[in-house]
Amino acid sequence: MDFKKINHTHENKLVLFITFVPVKIIVMNRLLSFIISVSLSIVFMIKCKNIKTFKEKLPEQFGYYQSIDSSKIIRAGNIQMTLLLESTEEIQSFLTADNQVILKTVPRKDENYFYKISPGGELVESLQLNSPLKDLIFVKGFIIDKKKNQYYKWSFNGNNQPIDMSMQNERLDWDVKKQEQQLASITKNAPFVYIDYRFDSPAPQKPSGNGIQPVQNVKKYAVLTYFLNDQCIQFFTGLDVFDHFSYVYMEKVMLNNLFKRINTEIRAKDDKEIINSPNLKYRYFQNLKLEEVQFSGGGGGASGYKKMIYHGNLYTDVIFKDDTLKLKEFMYLDKEALPSAIEIDGKTLGMFTKNKEQPPAVITAYMYYTKPELEYALFSNDDKKIYIIKKR
Repeated sequence: MDFKKINHTHENKLVLFITFVPVKIIVMNRLLSFIISVSLSIVFMIKCKNIKTFKEKLPEQFGYYQSIDSSKIIRAGNIQMTLLLESTEEIQSFLTADNQVILKTVPRKDENYFYKISPGGELVESLQLNSPLKDLIFVKGFIIDKKKNQYYKWSFNGNNQPIDMSMQNERLDWDVKKQEQQLASITKNAPFVYIDYRFDSPAPQKPSGNGIQPVQNVKKYAVLTYFLNDQCIQFFTGLDVFDHFSYVYMEKVMLNNLFKRINTEIRAKDDKEIINSPNLKYRYFQNLKLEEVQFSGGGGGASGYKKMIYHGNLYTDVIFKDDTLKLKEFMYLDKEALPSAIEIDGKTLGMFTKNKEQPPAVITAYMYYTKPELEYALFSNDDKKIYIIKKR
C-alpha cells in the first residue's frame, strides 16, 4: 500500500472541506440578507397600502396660522395667548362674587394647588395643600378636607388656615324625628349641600367557646356638608336623603368648571357639556393622510376591528376684543364615529382625537371663557391645560 498516496488524498479532502465551509457561510449570510430585505419590502408595501397621502394644497389664508402644538405663546395684533397651567387631573375653575377666578390643579400625586387670578388677569395668590385627591374636595369655592373635618375660606378672603367644621349627630344617636327636622331645615335654608355616603363596619368580635362568630351588620349613613352664613357644617344621618338631593343635584354642586354646564340630555358619561362661545370659529380641516388603523376589541374576548382615520390640522380663529388669534392644531379625525361638537360651515365632520389608540383622547370642542368685568379670557383645548389671553 502506498501510504504517501493515501495521505496526499486526505490532504486534498481536508483542503477542499476547509475551503468549502467559509464559502457556505457567505452564501447563507447573503441568502438571509436577501430574505430580510424582501420581508421588509413586503411590510413596507403593506403599510403604504394602508396609508393614503393627500396632496391637498392649503388655502393661502391659512398659511400664517400658528401651531398650538409647538408654541406656548401665540401673538396677534395687541394680544397674546400664553400657556398658564398644566395638571395631571382636570383643572377646576370657579368665579367668586368679586370676579376673581380660582383655578385648582394637581401637578403631582397628593399635591393640590389653588391659584387666584385678579380681574386684570394677574396671578395674585396661590395655596398648596398636600393631601390625597379623594380626601380634598372643591365645592363652590370652599376647600374641604374630608379626612380632617376642616375647610378653607381662602378663595373668598385669602385665609390659608384650616377651620374646624361644626359636627351634628356625628355619633348617629339622634332619634328619627330629630334627624328629619334637621334635614328639612338644611333642605330649606342651605344654598347648596355636598353629600358623602359612608359605611361603618363594626369591629370584629372574638367568638366565645366553639360558637360561630355572628356576621356584623355594615351600617350605611350619609354625611351632609352644608354651608350657612359662610360657615361649613356637617350633619350625619342614617336617613335616606336621595329624594332630597338627587344625582343630578350632586353633579351641579360638584361642577367647578367655567367652560361647562350639566346637560343630562347629551350622550356623555358625566353629563358635562362644553358651553359654545361666539369667540371661537372653526375655519378649516386640512387632510394630510388617511390610515387604516387596527383597534383591539376590548375585554371579554371581543374581536378587534379596523377604522379609517384621517391625519390633519384644524384651523381656528380665537377672537378677543378687537384682535383674532389664528391657531392650528394637529389631530386625528374619525368621520364614522359620533361627531364632536366642532362644526365648520355649520357641519360636523366626525370625532376629533389627539391619538389613534384606545381609549381615544377625544376633543369635543375648544373652550373659551370671559365676561365684561374681566380684562382677559381663558382658553383650553384640553381639560388638563389652560391658557390666558390678554393684551401685551
